[in-house]
Order: sequence, then structure tokens, then C-alpha cells
Amino acid sequence: MAEEFSLTEWLKKAKEDPKVAAQPFLIIAALAFGGYKGLYAPKVAELLKEDKKIKGIEANIKKLQAAVDNIEDIKLDIEDKKSAFSKSVKLCYRKSEMTSFLRRVRELSSQAGIPVKSVNPQPLSELKLGEAAVEKFPVTFSFSGDLVQLGTFLRMIEKEEKLTFVSMPNLKPNASGTFDLELTPTTVLIPDEMAVDQ
Repeated sequence: MAEEFSLTEWLKKAKEDPKVAAQPFLIIAALAFGGYKGLYAPKVAELLKEDKKIKGIEANIKKLQAAVDNIEDIKLDIEDKKSAFSKSVKLCYRKSEMTSFLRRVRELSSQAGIPVKSVNPQPLSELKLGEAAVEKFPVTFSFSGDLVQLGTFLRMIEKEEKLTFVSMPNLKPNASGTFDLELTPTTVLIPDEMAVDQ
């Protein structure tokens, strides 16, 4: 049969042999370490993870609170941007108005006294303006005239209601003092649905 455990006998043995005295301390230390590794450490890691989540949520709440505090400023900013967008849409030709631009270039050149035989559309090129995709629409025509006609035409283009740019080669007069060159007026075309939204 198993011997009964006697505390007094064990204390006597522990006084005689220090190895026997160290056994309970080792057992207690092993139990404490096992308890820490098995129970406490995973909970600490879980608590740290939850703390990070809470801090992220707090940061989002602060951003939302700042936005709520500035709601009037945000509304004014949105209205300003809508107004600026509406004005810029009015400055551009719609894609369906490409032929209007061709006619307008012909009208302006005839008003400036420039005889135009033909206005030649060039390929469209896409242009990204922020989130919006628009297209540049260049046209070319041959110019043969003096500096007064050219200046008058450029001034009329400048006063145009719709956006129109002109790229020109270097000005070099020929022997008779007139200029022979290709003028390239260019406008910006916006999609029809962008203009309809206004």
C-alpha cells in the first residue's frame, strides 16, 4: 500500500537534503509559469488586439465628429464646387456639339477677313481632369493673310464664350509680307451626360 504523507517527516528530510526542499518550489514555479503561458499571456495578446481596434474606432469617431462640427463649412464648400463646376461646364462644348465648334471656327475666321476653304477636324485626345474624362478636339485650317487679320482672329478667339485655344507655328512672313501657316484652334469636349447633370 501507499505510504501516508507526513509533513513532519518531509521537513526532517528537507533539512537533511536540500534537493528534497527544492521540489515543492519547482512544482509551484512550474504551475505558475504554466498558468501564465496558458491563461494570462493569450488574454493579454487578445486585450492588446482589442485595444488597437478600439483606438482605430476612436480615431474614426473623432474624424466624423470633426466633420459634423464643420458641416456648415462643408456645405458651403460643396456649393462653391457645384457652382464652379456649373460655370466650367458652360465654358465647354458638349460632345454632340462638335459640328457647332467647326461652324464657329469658320464664322470667326470669316469675320476676321480670313478666307477659309476647309476646316479639318483632327483626332480627339483624352484628357483627365481629376475624376472627369474629357476630350481635346483640335481642328486645323490654312491661314494666308497679314498680321492684322491674324490678330483680329486671335482676339475674337480670346473673347469666345466657350473655351478655345490656338496653337500656331512660328510667324515668318513670306516675300510679299503675308503669313502662310496652319492654325490649330482646339476646344474641350465634355460628355453629354456631364452637361445634362447640371
